[in-house]
Amino acid sequence: MLTARRGLATAIDYAAMAAPLGALAAIVLVRRRLRPGSALPDVSPAKARVLVGVGLTMPLSAALAATEAAGGSPGKRALGFTVRDDSDPRPPTFPQALVRTLAKTALPWELGHQAVWEFRADNTRRGAVLAAGAYLAIGLQAAAILRNRRTYADHVAQTRVEQA
Repeated sequence: MLTARRGLATAIDYAAMAAPLGALAAIVLVRRRLRPGSALPDVSPAKARVLVGVGLTMPLSAALAATEAAGGSPGKRALGFTVRDDSDPRPPTFPQALVRTLAKTALPWELGHQAVWEFRADNTRRGAVLAAGAYLAIGLQAAAILRNRRTYADHVAQTRVEQA
């Protein structure tokens, strides 16, 4: 039961991060319908890759980290969990929460997106390596949660997840 609740908490957090992306996609689609002749500016694939990381992944990760620093993300709070500093009962500091969020969310997210870019450019070997990295990161998290242990992100950030 605890494992399922932690998995559901993660799903809620990922949905919360995906909501702004869905809103952005809706805006782009509406804009294209209203102004069919006005295309988005031409951006090189390399620039687009950087812009997505800097303009979307980092701000969304920082926002999620701010909630973690306050004791728990939306998913954790909804399901009765809290994030704590490993050395005391307080919530983690913002830097700890940011490290945790970058490791558990931004890393697999960006590896997956970079893999898609590589596959689209017919760089299948690089794409496969990046995709394998994303799957490994997610798999390590899932394995830790299934065994009710700390994830690699918790070890790196020196945090732990507890029932509130």
